[in-house]
Amino acid sequence: MSVCVGQLWHYPVKSMQGEPADEVMLGPGGVVGDRAYGFVDVEAGRLISAKHPKRYAAILECRAAFTEPPQLDAGLPPVRVTFPDGVTVDGDHDEITARVGKLLGCEVRLATVAVDADVLVEEVWPDLEGFGPHDFYRMLQIGTEADDPAGERMIGFRPAMGAPGTLNDLAAMHVLTTSTLATLAAEHPGGQWDARRFRPNILFDDGNGAGANGEDGWIGKDLQIGAGPRIHIVASTLRCIMTTLGQADLTRDPEVLRTMARSNRRPFGEFGLFPTAGAYAEVVTPGAVRVGDSIAVEPSTVTGGPLANVMEAMSLALQSQARG
Repeated sequence: MSVCVGQLWHYPVKSMQGEPADEVMLGPGGVVGDRAYGFVDVEAGRLISAKHPKRYAAILECRAAFTEPPQLDAGLPPVRVTFPDGVTVDGDHDEITARVGKLLGCEVRLATVAVDADVLVEEVWPDLEGFGPHDFYRMLQIGTEADDPAGERMIGFRPAMGAPGTLNDLAAMHVLTTSTLATLAAEHPGGQWDARRFRPNILFDDGNGAGANGEDGWIGKDLQIGAGPRIHIVASTLRCIMTTLGQADLTRDPEVLRTMARSNRRPFGEFGLFPTAGAYAEVVTPGAVRVGDSIAVEPSTVTGGPLANVMEAMSLALQSQARG
């Protein structure tokens, strides 16, 4: 069947709920304005992420939107944030910052570009069979594992390793297909397999057939979107505890991650099998993407993108360790 753009999403503030869009602009670094803003826990020196849910999950109950559409080669527009109590703050970043600090119970500062090299994102490492080896994170040279005061086993890593100049965790873009959601729903029928759990930039409509994960066949290839933008599909998207958290009308569901760990493990380079859903992507040709745009899957000549370079460096480090 033909494949088209089904949904588009902006996520103006890292770990807040995003906003659907009829059109987004792709720039060299991904979707323009995506994760444009974030917050740093001043005392902990950590970029705030719901991947550390006992400390920061409340930020996922906030909903962020731009006050106007972000544009390529233009300054960032302000954001509008709706807080869990229903209060909406429109563009006043000082008030937004103060309210985020009160919500999380810590002093925060607003970040708008990739943060300092010593500021880490922390992620809970779930105790799940088949979740993947800890050595993968050690290969990223991210420091040691630790148990935080809440008793959770944490992994710290530097943001934007494969997406320089952004607040993304690893790659510039994330895409997902409706067939993957259908496949996972067949494994856990009681779950809410809503795209919002997975925070894709683009949800491609490739039908709803269980067992036909569309992205699996796209890795290493390009997607030509309409007559304009072109993206390169780099690798499967690694999944974490954030997919299990409640937000808006989606309930908390630990079985979501267990389902992916059990039935949707895919390789990430040569570093083992991981729970996945969707794929990481990078922009080859910038331009506007609109809901309904058709796509064509084509061979790629892309080499040496930011994420591919990170994976190659990790591979060389792994080989060096193996040689002793």
